[in-house]
Amino acid sequence: MLADAVPRRTRGFQCYELPMPLAVKITNPRARIVTLADRQWNHILPYVESLWLAKGRNDMSMVGHYVKKLYDFSDDNISMRAGYGPRLRWFNGVSDDYNLGYGPHQVNELDNKKLKEVDQFRFVEKSFRIDPFTRQAVISLADPAKDCFDFTDEIKGTKDFPCTREIQFIRNDNKLDCIVHMRSNDLIWGASGVNIFNFTFMQEYFAQILGLEIGSYYHIVNNFHYYENLREKLEKIASSDTPKDEGYDYQKKTFYNLDEFDERLNALETFEQDLRESKTDSLIDLNDDFFDDWAKVLFSFHFKNSKLKFANPDLELVSKRKLNTTTIKQNKAQYKKTFTNEDARPGEQWKNFV
Repeated sequence: MLADAVPRRTRGFQCYELPMPLAVKITNPRARIVTLADRQWNHILPYVESLWLAKGRNDMSMVGHYVKKLYDFSDDNISMRAGYGPRLRWFNGVSDDYNLGYGPHQVNELDNKKLKEVDQFRFVEKSFRIDPFTRQAVISLADPAKDCFDFTDEIKGTKDFPCTREIQFIRNDNKLDCIVHMRSNDLIWGASGVNIFNFTFMQEYFAQILGLEIGSYYHIVNNFHYYENLREKLEKIASSDTPKDEGYDYQKKTFYNLDEFDERLNALETFEQDLRESKTDSLIDLNDDFFDDWAKVLFSFHFKNSKLKFANPDLELVSKRKLNTTTIKQNKAQYKKTFTNEDARPGEQWKNFV
């Protein structure tokens, strides 16, 4: 990106983008936790977003609680209109095929119109049950009816236009591959922040639901870019030593179909809401290492000094780093209360205080 991206002004910001589409193959999708220290990765958000997506939600009340900046991408501070959740699990439209003759039609004037909500997760599961080597297990995230025009036939004005266009699951021998196609992707906040995590996480739980091993992940981006204010971070990342990156294979997963997955997901959603509303200070036990680590990440946000034991050692690493950062912030706040402006050499006192 530093060597080949070309500059361009976009929406008032200086941007650097690759002048051609990019395809990335990840051979170990389980290695999704970013352990590179210079990346300063927020491990809470991708776990929250993964719950948000899998539950079919796009409300700000959940994700905005963890990252306030996300409200900047909401048109109304209530929902994120291009949030993928409803598109994944509640995609809606007219169920009649295009058998209405040629020319434009007004949906609200059709006789016997049948509006249908589609759970695309269910479609993926059933497609594989019918044909174990199906090539039809595609999830569509683009929704022209919602995304293209407003009711006055003008291009829709919005802060949030969906970047991901489709997700396909395809079987390769006894492994489940995942292919994601994106029209545009920011390297820092999008791809490495949440997107690749979210989609490889989805790939892992679908592999479990379908009784397959995890195969390769393909991330295809038409426009891959970063913004000027993040160039220094990118340079630090590029000059960092490559960390050990093996991923973790959860041996104890106790869901074998979408219904069982949703049952545990519903319990996790309730637990998250209880944490957010201060209705619980106890950790939930879902008897499933994959889900229990998921719950512990959410718990650690609300109880930052809790000593949790994660099944995934990479989560141990990033959680301790986050805890150390939080402790430093708390110590700095305490320092400001303890020492006055008249103190000589405050920097030295801060060092001693720590």
